Amino acid sequence: MNSIVTLISKIFVFLYLVSALPAHGNENVFIVADDQDATPYIFANCQRKPEGIFYDIIDKSFRRIKVPLQYDVYPWKRAQLQVQTRKADALITIPTPERLKYLVPSHEPVFVMRYKIFTQSDNPNIAKIRAIRTLAELKDLKIIDYIGDGWAEKNLAQYGVEWSPNLSSVCKMLAAHRGDVFLQDEAMVRYAINNIKKNEGRTSQNYDRIIAIDAPVPAIKFHLMVRKDSPYLYLLPQFDAALRAMHKDGDFDKITHKWLQ
Repeated sequence: MNSIVTLISKIFVFLYLVSALPAHGNENVFIVADDQDATPYIFANCQRKPEGIFYDIIDKSFRRIKVPLQYDVYPWKRAQLQVQTRKADALITIPTPERLKYLVPSHEPVFVMRYKIFTQSDNPNIAKIRAIRTLAELKDLKIIDYIGDGWAEKNLAQYGVEWSPNLSSVCKMLAAHRGDVFLQDEAMVRYAINNIKKNEGRTSQNYDRIIAIDAPVPAIKFHLMVRKDSPYLYLLPQFDAALRAMHKDGDFDKITHKWLQ
């Protein structure tokens, strides 16, 4: 009888220890879950491996602090679920009240997204466009954007927008003077234009007339956001220090140059 009690006690102890382990089952690797379709920031390549600005920054910073990293990409909703169900430690995203309930953001942003007004250097309305200080001042200009741009649907539709199928098609419209202004994140547009120019070769000179002007839109800061119950939460100060060092020694600029030049 005593042996049975002892066996049962050992089973309960084992089950308790197992339940106390991190849900993703790998105590030695910091796991980031991210979007698979946010070029050039983060995306899945043809081998389903992560690529992009975010990946390169996180990979380099974790090499600096000597912590093994696993970076997985999914559809964005599933990526968030991976963290919510404790199968991953962190997201690269924007702090919101809802996310701050279960995630802790890094002090240093991983990347600052800056919206710009894209137009042509020889646009007849260039003086007016350069003087824009509010979104309402766009109403007398021909605004172009792409279908599915949630930010534009919310903030620009009231001023009249000509919608195009995708980001590349908007860039082509702008180069052909079929619109006055396009408001979008600078990195995304630069990356799209560079790809178009590579594909079109000698016919790409019109894209050199596309310029970026500061937009009356606040900068958007993306942070490494770690689960409050992650065993790696203590790493955030080290991560912040690594990011500051990357800015200081030029590694950060090398990464952005790789993707945007």
